[in-house]
Amino acid sequence: MRRTNLNLFWTIGERQTTNKWEALQLARQTGQTVKFSFFDEAFSKFNWQKEPSETFEELMKTRALQLRETYDYLRFFYSGGVDSHTALMTFLDNGIHLDEILVYRSSVYTDDFDLDPAEAEITGVAIPFLKTIQSIIPRTKITILETKPKQLTAYLSEKYFYEESSFAIRPWCERHLYELHPTLRAPLDQGLYHCDIRGGDKPKLMFENGEVFMAMWDSSRVWDIGDIYLENFYLSPDMPALHAKQCHMVKNYLSLKKLSEEQLKDYFNVFNTLLTDELNAVCRQPRFREINLGKGTTGVLSSKQVLVEEKAKKFNPKVFDLWSSFLKNEGQINQERFNQESILHDFKGILSKRYLMGRME
Repeated sequence: MRRTNLNLFWTIGERQTTNKWEALQLARQTGQTVKFSFFDEAFSKFNWQKEPSETFEELMKTRALQLRETYDYLRFFYSGGVDSHTALMTFLDNGIHLDEILVYRSSVYTDDFDLDPAEAEITGVAIPFLKTIQSIIPRTKITILETKPKQLTAYLSEKYFYEESSFAIRPWCERHLYELHPTLRAPLDQGLYHCDIRGGDKPKLMFENGEVFMAMWDSSRVWDIGDIYLENFYLSPDMPALHAKQCHMVKNYLSLKKLSEEQLKDYFNVFNTLLTDELNAVCRQPRFREINLGKGTTGVLSSKQVLVEEKAKKFNPKVFDLWSSFLKNEGQINQERFNQESILHDFKGILSKRYLMGRME
């Protein structure tokens, strides 16, 4: 059985890769254009113009049951954010068993993770919520996975940053988490067919001449392309109807507002938290508690990343110097690859195929 997340990749001519650095290098060598495949085979066959007749809640329950019936072992990565919280509540409200719920924290400067402001959402939202439900799901293993400064410092290298593709100090891609924490391999070692569920992702709509399209920038998925065991809850080639439903819900909501195309585009600027929170209310449940570090201006300069950088600079200069050197070298050599020709503003995005959903009413 082919893992669903392996249907996310970049192509350069006949070549295929799950690493953006490699994709851009191949494009430079061959003169060919990089294309981003966003579940193209399955999504190209789906009718995005027709809103699914089922309710969003019915489709989410169906998705949760699909995952339960497909895998021997379900591990749910919970962050406390609206995406993961809404998905988790689908399992809980419908009595669908999860084998494990995992929260992840890392720190560049302290073994006391409760003191690290970059992990405030995990410490102040995710962990307290899991404590409130632990007694009602006794068969579910609750895991708090933590990467301490000494472990992180020993692991980081230039190769690490090329593999992460997000310029982040904090580990996130599957390869690094599984290498740092071999206990994650326990289901594999037991011969179980398992997956790691994450709360990806919200609807991303585009507007042009009165028409509405569903599409995805690779920058929205760059950190999990290549993760073998990942199942994003809302985005799957095995159930495009769930993503279609939430896209139509957002389209219907925005249609009532009678806005210009420029005003509509503002709703999908992830750094405009007021408007994104407004859209979240259309197809997401509220967080258990409201602690939101925000997005900042770019991935490199995101609110959480800036907190990590500040602590690394002050308390862990080895990590900070390695990260800074990487940014400086790549930023000087490959300026054309980045927004505003600056690595601080991230890779230029590559857009997937666009799928017409209809016209704004």
